[in-house]
Amino acid sequence: LKLTSISIIKSHKIVTKKVDVTLKKNERLLLIGPNGIGKTTLLEKLATGSAKGEHITKGIHIGYYRQDFSTLNFEDTVYDSLTSVIKDTVDWNMTKEKLRSIAAGFLIDEHLLRAKIGSLSEGQKGLVSFARLVLQKPGLLILDEPTNHINFRHIPVIASALDKYAGAMILVSHVP
Repeated sequence: LKLTSISIIKSHKIVTKKVDVTLKKNERLLLIGPNGIGKTTLLEKLATGSAKGEHITKGIHIGYYRQDFSTLNFEDTVYDSLTSVIKDTVDWNMTKEKLRSIAAGFLIDEHLLRAKIGSLSEGQKGLVSFARLVLQKPGLLILDEPTNHINFRHIPVIASALDKYAGAMILVSHVP
């Protein structure tokens, strides 16, 4: 990712600032600031490729964690939601085992795999979102307040997954 300008809201006006940010594998960018300055809007534009001044290398797959869970279909079962993001289905039995293993790593058991996304708690939706990201294998991970709805006991699970992630990451969070 190469970013040459960003727009922020300052004193109720949109201000464009020149920046020179380049993110490569294993590099992280933490965006901080008060609520209402456009952090979520910037992430949305980066995720959709519509941000001014950004260039994401062609072919890089973006994984996007939205704090409102709008990337999830609330009518899907957790299992269907997870299988929908798997691209490599060469050996479906091996893929099913991998899916269940990744789900278990995010505390998603057999009972939750059969549940509808809409019936889950906010924290469980967050865990499903993270499991989906692991299965997607993105080259760029964009995370908007990933700990907002996560139970404090689950934060170590999320932190461990993020530590293992080898791609570039852009993160908005108020939790270190």
